Amino acid sequence: GPARFEWVALDESVQWAAFQRLVHLLRERGNEVLVIVGPFNEHMIVPEQRPTFHGLRDGIAAWLASERIPFIVPPTLASDLYADASHPLTAGYAALARQISQDQTFRNWLAK
Repeated sequence: GPARFEWVALDESVQWAAFQRLVHLLRERGNEVLVIVGPFNEHMIVPEQRPTFHGLRDGIAAWLASERIPFIVPPTLASDLYADASHPLTAGYAALARQISQDQTFRNWLAK
């Protein structure tokens, strides 16, 4: 059933800061970066915590947009396609791959 998660604010997250540094380093070295945000099994989040999760996800998307880094935020998969809160099952990964392959941002990135 739904669970409570201990979310860390982006401006306090060591992992988020490291991710930002890594993206900058990759781009400085000439890499074409595309970020896929997620997936996360939102069905497992207690309803009162979902706005916090959405705020974190939207903050990530806002930073990526401000840095002009192409990104995709795929829709949440059906709950039965996840093994747990953040790992899809094989069928979930297949569904995710189909979604991403049809995404225009992905197609534009591939065409570079």
